[in-house]
Amino acid sequence: MPGKTMKALVLRKHGGLDELQVVGDYPVPDTLSWNLFLGVAPDVPYHPIYHPFNWRGWVDWGQGALGDMGAHLIDHPVWALGLGLPTSIETVSTPFNGVSYPTGTTTYYEFPARNGKPAVKLTWSDGGLLPVRPDELGEEKLLADGGVIYYGSKGKMLQQTYGARPRLLPAERHNSYGPPKTKLARIPHESHEMNWVNAIRGRDQISCPFSYAAHLVEIMLLGVVSLRAGTKIQYDGANMRVTNNAAANDFLTRVYRQGYSL
Repeated sequence: MPGKTMKALVLRKHGGLDELQVVGDYPVPDTLSWNLFLGVAPDVPYHPIYHPFNWRGWVDWGQGALGDMGAHLIDHPVWALGLGLPTSIETVSTPFNGVSYPTGTTTYYEFPARNGKPAVKLTWSDGGLLPVRPDELGEEKLLADGGVIYYGSKGKMLQQTYGARPRLLPAERHNSYGPPKTKLARIPHESHEMNWVNAIRGRDQISCPFSYAAHLVEIMLLGVVSLRAGTKIQYDGANMRVTNNAAANDFLTRVYRQGYSL
């Protein structure tokens, strides 16, 4: 389909933008079922710019950096602090055309107090947008490949992506504290794949049940909802509704392509 425009896709997505085109006639690889890949998403022609990797950057299929890496980063504070659902979410970003995700975003979450524990503010940044470097790091630089900083009433803690190398700040405080006691069961060899298989077989306790995974994903994707709505949103988690912007509720679901409706 040389030169075929994606006008139908882009007009549906973002007002009058109609310049984006699929250039060239690209056959679908023999190893790919394009219809199955599209799933519930709109029917658009195959193009190598979408698959196999870049699909995650397009609104039709992916959820941007937050929806991709959030599970590996905000998982730790959500789980460790027992966070519920946020009541306020605001995402600001570099320019966003509504079709592919922006190069950088920052999302501000506010979680209410729960079970005698105080309210929590959580901030997500990506695309090279780094948080303020804690003075306790001294001359050390923050790693650009990801991590988490905890700001507590009694100090700060830093960890790398996937929860690696958690440590108190400054280094002197971490060294004086010593290693924490092991209280939680460990997955042998960190083999989460086998934990999944053995849980299905009834031989193991799953380390991440669907009940927790769904909760975490809902938190992550609320940041995407705020981005797409272009506004700060107030969220009623019990009823799964945005309360201050009725139009934003459209982003909590989608219209399924014919043949994939529930």
